Amino acid sequence: MTTEYLHGVEQYFLENPVKPIKILSASTIGLVATADDADASVFPLNVPVIVSSDKLIAKAGTKGTLRAALQDIYRQTGAIVVVIRVPEPQDQSQPTAEELAEIIGTVDNEAGSYTGLKALKAAEANVGVRPRLIIAPEFSHFADVGAAMESEAKKLNATAIVDGDESGFSNVINAAKQYQEVFFVNGGIEVLDTALKQKVKRKASATVAGHIVRVDFNEGYWHSPSNRKLYGISGTSEVVDHAIGSFTSKANQYNKNNVATIVNQQGGWFLYGNRLCNGTMLPHQRVRYIVGDSILYAHQELVDRNITRDYVEAVKSRVNALLDRLKVRKVISGGACWVDEELNIADIGTGQVTWDYDLGLYDVAERLTFRQHINKDYNEQIFTS
Repeated sequence: MTTEYLHGVEQYFLENPVKPIKILSASTIGLVATADDADASVFPLNVPVIVSSDKLIAKAGTKGTLRAALQDIYRQTGAIVVVIRVPEPQDQSQPTAEELAEIIGTVDNEAGSYTGLKALKAAEANVGVRPRLIIAPEFSHFADVGAAMESEAKKLNATAIVDGDESGFSNVINAAKQYQEVFFVNGGIEVLDTALKQKVKRKASATVAGHIVRVDFNEGYWHSPSNRKLYGISGTSEVVDHAIGSFTSKANQYNKNNVATIVNQQGGWFLYGNRLCNGTMLPHQRVRYIVGDSILYAHQELVDRNITRDYVEAVKSRVNALLDRLKVRKVISGGACWVDEELNIADIGTGQVTWDYDLGLYDVAERLTFRQHINKDYNEQIFTS
């Protein structure tokens, strides 16, 4: 404190070391799409652009995939979408290797330029949000694009939604096995295109992304989007039989192999499938990403401080307060943060301090079993007064 003379009362505003940790958004969609006739002033090539309502669909052109993808997303819900417009292939159904490379994109560190899918990692720097669900409708079923989506998603702690190519059950299953942390969806959608005045079929990933965001808003990102109704679709491009309790239905066989699909049940179309390609539950992965990143972001301001006892305890208390809030909201079943004494003593002098924390994740009720018993004793009342 200053030694300057004062006759009176003074006040110091001290930093609050235990202010609550802010939870990051889980629901921003990163969309890589094509539209050569889009308004280039609104959607410049390879530049992240935020779309926050369906009003910008009018600027998305009519060619390529951009307009349809935005329509499919906003048919499900309102959403924040980071759009990367890339050059349109001559033949969308059979793009060349060079055209696929433009969709995947490049990074030029010297020039500070990012293109294609790789431009999504620059979204936070450019527009202030990080994509958490990554889609490239009509292109993600190409193996090179799907692999790039998984790679970029991993860097962003996001989830890639990859479409199957609908080329047959065995081919789809084998394609899904090439991925780990991907939500793989096979079975495109059929919708009425009001501009064309006819029904069209296209890949499902944009619809699924919008659907996930709607479930996030209505229930929370910690809930599975499976077995929730999809809005505004009239069919699918692949017939997938689904019977409750059937082990042999196509829907169950897809899910058994970690492939999500779309099924018709009780007069509506539902997303069906909970798991990433490695078997991890989708909501579990998203909770881990969001909680982990929220803790990282909240403590960036505490880098380069002196490692005192108060500092170590304040951070631990701050994380425990977050975990308690998440437990109350039923995001997690439990969690605790602690300091490993032996590990941190060994790191004295290195400028590093470590906090450990764990999470309890609620199981998803993927399988419900009812056991039926026959009890003849109930018949005794027939003969007794």
